[in-house]
Amino acid sequence: MILRILFLGEGSSDSGITAHIRRIALEDGHEVAITDPMVERLPPSRQKTIKSKLEAITELGGRYELVVVHRDADRDGRESRLHEIEGAVTAVMPSVSFVGVIPIRMTEAWLMLDEHNLRIVAGNPNGKMNLGLPKPKAVESIPDPKAVLAEKLALASGLSGRKLDKFKKRFPEHRRQLLDRIDPTGPICGVSSWQDFNQDMRSGLRKASS
Repeated sequence: MILRILFLGEGSSDSGITAHIRRIALEDGHEVAITDPMVERLPPSRQKTIKSKLEAITELGGRYELVVVHRDADRDGRESRLHEIEGAVTAVMPSVSFVGVIPIRMTEAWLMLDEHNLRIVAGNPNGKMNLGLPKPKAVESIPDPKAVLAEKLALASGLSGRKLDKFKKRFPEHRRQLLDRIDPTGPICGVSSWQDFNQDMRSGLRKASS
């Protein structure tokens, strides 16, 4: 049986998460087909909430065994986000299993732990400058991970002046690349929300396939 999975991110740069969904599914022996719709192409009124996005996708004929929703915890916390996701899926797709992908604060906290990958994405793999990256157990306590990640990428690039200004404008693409390149056996294993994601995905896949 091929499990049909709908992935809803907060933006197009979140698509890298689908590679990890596929990896987890393969590790657990599930064959999957993942739909990652470009929700930004929906009318603005349908992009505001998880529920409105699910309604629009359902109206277009989408049918799935599992819905995976990415939502940064920000200041609301994991339980609040899970409640939000559960309410939306239950209201629109009551018979469908769901999984919440909920980094504490922001997804960027997941992306600043692997020095090798960060230097590669910054275009300066042999750079020697000290990046001062945080430890896995401390990374999710950073108040603004997005700003810190942008700072670390700029530092790793070794660029200055106009070249650095142009580099900074490519942050969404750099973010997407870092997300896609996460090493699931690397430093991120020490991050609690990453552990939750892997455990929740495995549980969701088992439920959806039963």
